Amino acid sequence: MSIVKKANTTTRRSVLERQSPGAPAGLLALTLVSALPMLLFLGYSYWRQRTLDHVDPALYLILFVPIVLGYLLYRSQRRVLRQIASVAEAVEVAANGDAAAMELVVAEQDAGPGRAWNTIVKKYLSDVIADPALTVGSLGESGLYSMVVLNSLVHAVCGVDRSGRIVVANTSAANFLELDTNSVQGVLITSHLPEPALSAFEDVRQGRVQRRNSVDLVRHDESRNCEEILRLTVAPTREQEGICVVVTVEDVTRQRLAEHSRHEFLAQATHELRTPLTNIRLYVEEAIEAGDEDAKTRAEALNVISHESLRLERLVAELLDISELEAGARVMDKGDIRVDQLMEQLYADYLALAESKGLSLEFELPPKLPVLQGDRDKVAGALHNLLGNAIKYTPEGGRVTVRIDDDDGAIKFAIVDTGIGIGPEEQQRVYDKFFRSSDERVSAIEGTGLGLAFARQVAQMHGGDLSLESELDRGSTFTFSMPKPKLAA
Repeated sequence: MSIVKKANTTTRRSVLERQSPGAPAGLLALTLVSALPMLLFLGYSYWRQRTLDHVDPALYLILFVPIVLGYLLYRSQRRVLRQIASVAEAVEVAANGDAAAMELVVAEQDAGPGRAWNTIVKKYLSDVIADPALTVGSLGESGLYSMVVLNSLVHAVCGVDRSGRIVVANTSAANFLELDTNSVQGVLITSHLPEPALSAFEDVRQGRVQRRNSVDLVRHDESRNCEEILRLTVAPTREQEGICVVVTVEDVTRQRLAEHSRHEFLAQATHELRTPLTNIRLYVEEAIEAGDEDAKTRAEALNVISHESLRLERLVAELLDISELEAGARVMDKGDIRVDQLMEQLYADYLALAESKGLSLEFELPPKLPVLQGDRDKVAGALHNLLGNAIKYTPEGGRVTVRIDDDDGAIKFAIVDTGIGIGPEEQQRVYDKFFRSSDERVSAIEGTGLGLAFARQVAQMHGGDLSLESELDRGSTFTFSMPKPKLAA
């Protein structure tokens, strides 16, 4: 949405910004034109006689009097000359294209071409001056700059008088009201407000509410084909310049989405934390009741408590990792990442687990593996999550493959499985915190839904990304990419 009308903004600034405090210096040279013949005569005489003793002193008076008089005239007319230069520049700006009227106004004095020019431009200032009582001179440079600032705001802002007519409005307000910028002044705002906003406006205008009054509007954005939430605020004023109410409109769609995500995150986190805590409490009570008389029951209860404690510790650690990464509070411990050692560690950690599930675990590695730069612990944690998920969601008899591709400028870790796969409608949500697939086979497997969110943030923090290719009942491929370090020249 365009906020400020501009003409050739990449090559020029507004006239007011470019006006110099003095008149063009080239005009001062005109005072020397009348003295040029005398200077040529004196120069010729000196060249012929090698002296100026024979020159009549009256000639010096003839030489310097025009210079002095010209300079005094220049000093007295400097303000007028400056206005002439500004008007000439404004004409050039107007000829370059569709200039906003505010860009054509020049500084003016009590009399002179500046005021005459501004009088001509005045009738084009409907997007700057709303009240006919205001003149171009009374608006002044500060008023014009204030309007430029007002038009640069993303929020819609307009001032309304006691009768409900718009006195002044920025471009965003005109767009919100679906009015032309040059004809928005004097329009009844009540004719262009939806019902919830109209009630809020009338409450303030008629004095029933003596404070800010806000209402949220839901509107369909056809350009993006989505719903947007706009917050319209009506605030009373002290009725200066005829304005008694100021109406502002801001887009709060992102704020609402962020609030919804935060509430959803808290609800999911609470649910995930409650389960192990409940199990711990129940089995503590069972262990206490069993006492020394039933050692077997007590041992089983303590085993469950230990398992749930580890699960709780792992969940809290993942939550802290994700929160710190999102907040930017956790600094990367940059260093060398030896990929060969990292692959050996992954193979050793997951070979026994894969064999216990009857899976084939394969590593397809190039002969020479590079040394990357980054946080080794975070990268290792992300790859552990990806490989652990592949083994977890691959049925018995399947295959999990870790493959490294040395692409141009990047190293790609591909974790390929022949597992249950992910449906196309859920592939964009797998990176959401606490997201678990609706597939019944997934619900039977323990998980928090945080591993992929953490892995993607680690990849992006290192300048890479995490991508997914998957097909239901055919398997998934997660590709963790990292840029290779640049070689020194």
